[in-house]
Amino acid sequence: MFQNASEILTLIVSAIVQWLFYRKRLPKDFVPERILVVKLDHIGDVLLATPIFSNLRIAYPNTELHALTGAWGRVILENHPDVNKVLEYNSPAFSRSEQSTSFKNALQLYQELRSQKYDLLIELRGDWRIIWFSLLHLTPRRLNRASLQIANKLGFSQFSGTHETIRNLDVLKRAGIPTPIQTTIFSVTKENEKWTSNFLETHQIHRETSLIAIHSGSPIALKRWNPERYAELADWLIAQKRAQILFVGVKDEIPIINQIQNLMRGNAFNIAGKTSIAQLASILHICSVFIGNDSGPMHLAAAVGTQTIGLYGPSDPKRFGPVGDKCQTIQKKLDCPPCLGPTCRFGTEGCMSKIQVADVIQTLENSGYLLGI
Repeated sequence: MFQNASEILTLIVSAIVQWLFYRKRLPKDFVPERILVVKLDHIGDVLLATPIFSNLRIAYPNTELHALTGAWGRVILENHPDVNKVLEYNSPAFSRSEQSTSFKNALQLYQELRSQKYDLLIELRGDWRIIWFSLLHLTPRRLNRASLQIANKLGFSQFSGTHETIRNLDVLKRAGIPTPIQTTIFSVTKENEKWTSNFLETHQIHRETSLIAIHSGSPIALKRWNPERYAELADWLIAQKRAQILFVGVKDEIPIINQIQNLMRGNAFNIAGKTSIAQLASILHICSVFIGNDSGPMHLAAAVGTQTIGLYGPSDPKRFGPVGDKCQTIQKKLDCPPCLGPTCRFGTEGCMSKIQVADVIQTLENSGYLLGI
């Protein structure tokens, strides 16, 4: 509750700063030399913000586009072809495993940003320190999403769509910047393609046989699908489609994967904790299908163009679903309010338990994802 109240207060203050000190619209002949985009939250959210840079590049082909994000999201934007520079700031509001940036280092960051002489600040998700940077006039012009969110809540204006990518792009559209690109992106490098080939060969994973990636973890327990059902699904894919199963994730999720593998009759590969984000993206790029919970790896699979099925419980796929023509989501309990606590507020197993193995198989077969496997 406190976290939600703190987030709401941050949004309100950020919006007030915009309305009081940055009321002027961008001039029609505005040609910035340098733009800073702030996006401090988690990997999936950063991926959903990547269309911002693609559209800014079209609008301002010669402008330097810089990004300020956490250590966890740095690689996402460093691999974006339209981002010139990425600066790191681990906000105390969004740090999970990484150490937060100290107040002293935040002051040093302000000085560094000040020296860049940005013409425009675009704040998609900031914190109290970023608000202070704006009050100290880090840039002469500022666009921020918080003012749109508060106006939307108060009924003064509406976002043009529900999904996070659209809500991010509305920040540009309201300023008169065209937004023809709405798809997320993560560029796989030749170096990581070579790494993937060597990795698969070392682990005796054959590319000739269809690879299906499964991500069974999530930092939020209520977003995880039942291990027994993941085991049943993996066994079905192996037995019926002769697929190779790659369990992916971070090191902390290995116990969950071990539990699933112990329940399986067939064999699967566990590569959790063995890849960087860029390396994981390269592996996901060659997979036939990705199946997993609402998480960063799911959005990463969508961003590299892989067929993606996201399993949703307490979060809203209409707002936070994977982006692209090859993406689908499954959610069974549609009347469940969003909740991110450790347990279901209704005292049940949680709405993820409503999803059956048959639901995933039907989605796979109806979509033609398994044709040719």
